[in-house]
Amino acid sequence: MREPVKIVRVRNVMRCSCGEAIRPGERAGLVGGRGRPRCVQCLADLQAGRKSPISRSTRTRGARPWTAMIVAFVLVGAVGAVNVRSSILGGAEATSLSKGSDRDIRAHWPPVPPDASANPLGAPPAQASSSTEFSFIKTVGDGADTHPVAWDPCRPIHLVINDARAPEQGDPLLQEAIAQVTEATGLQFVVDGPTTEAPATDRPPRDTARYGDRWSPVLVAWTDPSAVPHLKGSVAGVAGPDGAPFYTAEQRHWVSGSVNLDGPQLSLILQRPAGWETARAIVMHEFGHLVGLQHVPQPSQLMYASSTNRTDFGRGDREGLRQLGDGHCFTG
Repeated sequence: MREPVKIVRVRNVMRCSCGEAIRPGERAGLVGGRGRPRCVQCLADLQAGRKSPISRSTRTRGARPWTAMIVAFVLVGAVGAVNVRSSILGGAEATSLSKGSDRDIRAHWPPVPPDASANPLGAPPAQASSSTEFSFIKTVGDGADTHPVAWDPCRPIHLVINDARAPEQGDPLLQEAIAQVTEATGLQFVVDGPTTEAPATDRPPRDTARYGDRWSPVLVAWTDPSAVPHLKGSVAGVAGPDGAPFYTAEQRHWVSGSVNLDGPQLSLILQRPAGWETARAIVMHEFGHLVGLQHVPQPSQLMYASSTNRTDFGRGDREGLRQLGDGHCFTG
């Protein structure tokens, strides 16, 4: 891209010349400071010398057969910024059981692991904000009794790492992002070690052949678009939780999941000014999805679906994470 690009925020719904919808408040670019605004995907294509497709319908919001969220990070070259777009590809679902008694649910769950406790392993911080700028992937209950589907706080969340395409700073980047989520939720994470397991859209929450009689640990995969097609183009991460089978709504909780990160794209981001903070925010956003947060319409929050300069959780994010850390124990 040889001409300078002026970044603006659009005021009305419009479409880029490639067919991509640009919504109010989202960023777009004026090439040469004039003409019709172009979406950030088109700007990335121009920067890379790629021809933009006529339609980008595969990048717009909509249901797809994936149990997670995606976040697309676009490098806008000439303006020296990293912009974010995100679309929801579907919510994580668990098996709803209809035959048998709800008292028999543990026949469908693996044994309680030895590192489980009768009490929460950590505690979320005290409520410090009345912000409502957060949203959950799933909730149960009605009215004042509504609460999010969450992880069991009496068990650590186990992770395995596939570092096939990890950037050089991948390990400390993960450690910092996970530490931020632990601080905000009280949930404890344990890295079991490396794995050769490849990411898959139909990854089961329980894989006894690979991991024994327990819930599958969360797969954190440093990967690329050749292994995860949803990472093609500007998408830098795909993440989300998987739930346990249940009879009743109160038995719903997250037990496994996946975090797939585009290692080559994040390597490029790490080389840019303030790249560390930007890359860490990407991983924090993805782990926000893993523990149960949905996107929000407020640009002041890290879980906003498009880019801002935010590199830390906002007040709404933190209140949502606090509530997710206050889930039910399932160790009795």
